[in-house]
Amino acid sequence: VPAAVILFYELDWNDSHWAEKQLDCGLQLNYLRSGLGNRATKLAVVLIQKNSVPAGEDTLAVERATSLSNACELMSNSLFVLPVLHADHLVGYVIRLQNVFIDQAVLYYLNETKRIKNNKDTLNRPNYFLLQARHLIKVSFFHEIRKDIATALKHYNMTYAQLLETKVPNRHQIKVLGGFINFKICQLSFRTGAPLDAIAQFDRHIKHFKLYTGPSDLEFLHRQWLSQQFQFFGDLFNDAISAGLTALQTKHPGFYYLQSAHYTIERRQLSDVFRKDILAEYPDSRQLMTLPTTKYFGLFPWEEEEHSSKMSNGILDPDQCVGVLKRQELDVEYSRIIIPLLNKAVGQFKQYKPTRMKRYLMLEMGNEYYLAGDCEKAFSIALCILNEYRREKWWCLLTSVLDLCLKCAFLVGNVQDYIAICCELISGNMSKSGDDKGRLQNNLLAIVDGNMPKMEEGNEKTIQIWGKVLGTFHDYSVEMTKLASFLSVSAVFAATTFQVDEKISFTLTLISTATLPFTFAGVDIHFDNKNYNPLGVREEEIIVQPGQESRLVFQMDPCSGDASTLLKITSLRVYLRGSANNIVLQYGDLFPTAKCKITPRIALASTKLHYQAPFLVGEFQQVTVHLSNFEKDRISNIRVLVNIKSSTNDVEISRPGDSVFADKLEFNLDCLDPTQSTETSFVLRCSTVVSFDLLYVLSYSIVSGQKAYQCEARDSISLSSVAPFSSSISLMSSRCDTIETLLTCDRCLIFTEFSALHDSCIEIKDIKYDIDSELIYDESPVGKGYNLTKHNIVTDCIAIQPKSAKPPISIGTLSVLWKRHGSVQCFTTTVIDLPTVPVRAMPVYLTNTLPSSGTLFSPVSVQLCIVNISNYVQEIDILAEPGDMFMFAGHKHLRCKILPNDKEYLQYQLVPLKSGLLAIPQPAIKLLRHPEIESNVLTNKLTKQIYVKPKVFAGS
Repeated sequence: VPAAVILFYELDWNDSHWAEKQLDCGLQLNYLRSGLGNRATKLAVVLIQKNSVPAGEDTLAVERATSLSNACELMSNSLFVLPVLHADHLVGYVIRLQNVFIDQAVLYYLNETKRIKNNKDTLNRPNYFLLQARHLIKVSFFHEIRKDIATALKHYNMTYAQLLETKVPNRHQIKVLGGFINFKICQLSFRTGAPLDAIAQFDRHIKHFKLYTGPSDLEFLHRQWLSQQFQFFGDLFNDAISAGLTALQTKHPGFYYLQSAHYTIERRQLSDVFRKDILAEYPDSRQLMTLPTTKYFGLFPWEEEEHSSKMSNGILDPDQCVGVLKRQELDVEYSRIIIPLLNKAVGQFKQYKPTRMKRYLMLEMGNEYYLAGDCEKAFSIALCILNEYRREKWWCLLTSVLDLCLKCAFLVGNVQDYIAICCELISGNMSKSGDDKGRLQNNLLAIVDGNMPKMEEGNEKTIQIWGKVLGTFHDYSVEMTKLASFLSVSAVFAATTFQVDEKISFTLTLISTATLPFTFAGVDIHFDNKNYNPLGVREEEIIVQPGQESRLVFQMDPCSGDASTLLKITSLRVYLRGSANNIVLQYGDLFPTAKCKITPRIALASTKLHYQAPFLVGEFQQVTVHLSNFEKDRISNIRVLVNIKSSTNDVEISRPGDSVFADKLEFNLDCLDPTQSTETSFVLRCSTVVSFDLLYVLSYSIVSGQKAYQCEARDSISLSSVAPFSSSISLMSSRCDTIETLLTCDRCLIFTEFSALHDSCIEIKDIKYDIDSELIYDESPVGKGYNLTKHNIVTDCIAIQPKSAKPPISIGTLSVLWKRHGSVQCFTTTVIDLPTVPVRAMPVYLTNTLPSSGTLFSPVSVQLCIVNISNYVQEIDILAEPGDMFMFAGHKHLRCKILPNDKEYLQYQLVPLKSGLLAIPQPAIKLLRHPEIESNVLTNKLTKQIYVKPKVFAGS
């Protein structure tokens, strides 16, 4: 019943046919009013105007609006105008009209709610229960229309609670009414964001009404009702998820769709009970009596009072009505109901990832497609889950799925898949009886003989399909790699390696878990090297008894060119041949361990390396390769490969006399007769101290027993290089004191010391210096020759003097020309860097003169000479301290000035107080013009010690 009826009528205020259109509008409104009867539905008229202006701005518009209201018997507030002349404002006008009409509809439902509540309160509850429930449902619905969801849900719950308390004999009607109310409660609970309340309400609903089975002859209707309840709730749940609700893996719509499908299956099972009897009574459904419709939900035709006269006259017999309902039930296509439900359930379980449940549902769908006669679809669905059950080894479930596949393959005449399924079902792992396995095995043998297998399923069409397929010869190949096959196959080589001059042997083992023996016509083994495939063919009868091993031993000669290769069994074919067809059982990559390596013939010829250890850095050492033939026959095509394996590129080899070095060399030699020997050599050089491996490979050809073989011998040695010698370089003053700074006024000595680090003798031919041009040095032009061993050292010395003051400079380099003593190789030059030192300019130069020795308590005369070698007057501060070992006489503290290129002499008398080698007191000198120069630098060339002899007294 509408809350408001709006009549849209096109009429302008200044229309030339105003009177006629006003009359027509009034007639149409009266027609609508008569259709509504006495209902309180709101009536309104909207005038669609193109040229007029609002009524408040025009006197003519006001008059005609009043006239139209009176003619239509409308209140003035029920007449509206919709100007369409100004398109920009049209949307605003429409929205304003919409809001007004919504307010009128809400007001209507509010008034209806009050009216129904007043009417409900006057009813006696025990006598008018169903009418009270009807009123409450209306009140709830009106609140829902007004979008007062909370109040609507409250009244629905009140109605449902009152329904549960009802004690009436017709429980079927209560159940149907309860299903309607439960649907609304669950729908509004989901809408208000209370999914747990909706789930709890549905659980209570099913728990209460599950026992309301109704008449025993019509129990299938109860299963239908339960199925619909679960389906409706699943749809509500799914709609809530689409609106943003998050479901759990243990509680989602898939469970409800699944339960709905199960109740439909139970409904079908109940119909199968009376199927035979009802079909005998009502063979043709088109001749059934048409049952009269009922006025109220949940009532059967014979339960309504208006049909009681027909029942008394025998026209409407309850038993006959039940028979008609049963016959109508038999026309239901249950699979069309079950398959969509299972499909929805699969989609839900796929989303929430319980894979095992999804596979179970897919199996249920396959069974339904099979019952519906769509065997190809049932077969394709079952194939999707076979691999999962095979991998998890659920033999009971796998057997059920294979049974379904077997029936489908048989009905559609799919011989290839029928054979593959039989090969699995006769396996010892499958949960089938021995008789069934024996029957399937005989069906396999019947196919190879061109006969149709014996199955319980099938009809004339199936016989025709099989007869057509088996009418021609076929080779049926079955890929057994992924199947849980009845026949297990393994191949094992007698050894992991075989030499190229001995036979390769391996054993093939066949084990059958079938019930009956099998007689195979042969086997065909394939290798990764196709040249061996003809050697793996065995054309003979192979009888495999159940549970026993059948072994086949294969031996074959390897090809001489396959040395150093891997031979692997890649696949296997077992043949089951008959008079009409062949079955080929193919085993693919089943043999990860069925492989062996073909190694070259053991080489009896040998190689030895001769060299002097250790290898010296920079040395060109010749390494000799000595080859001896210990074979009984002549060898040819001799090849020696030498390879350096090092973490760096600091080790290289070359041929003697060749300047090109590399990390590998190859030598090709002439033929060698038995017991003959030959030699070749190469030069090895190490650039740095390094550890490396020297790999040498000998390969050659030999003819033995009229068969040619390629032999190879590999060996390697770990070597290292050492420095030929170590050097120690020191800078010393002319008095052999170690210094760190060069002075422009003084010469210094470069003292170099060489020592050996190994037991070999090093012949040093020459030592040359490359001194920087800023230094003056003396070097003897005569070459030097030394022999350096571990038990001696070699020293060398030159004098240098800087020309001027410089920042730290590199003195230069030192080149040593050397070779190992007794070596035939040329000399090697090793370059050593000399140290980098600073050079300082000294404005003065100090020397002292004193005797080489003195006597205890006897004065010693010491003269100190200070030379100004600069171009400026130098003012010098001299402080002399006698120390504990001497008394002295002379200037203790003196400050003097020395002209450029002039000298100043100071005399001191020292009296030694002790005997022995005594340190001479050194003066502390400061240059006032150059305060940065330390005193110890200025006094560096002064004599530091004197030997004092004891005094010899007369008579002692």
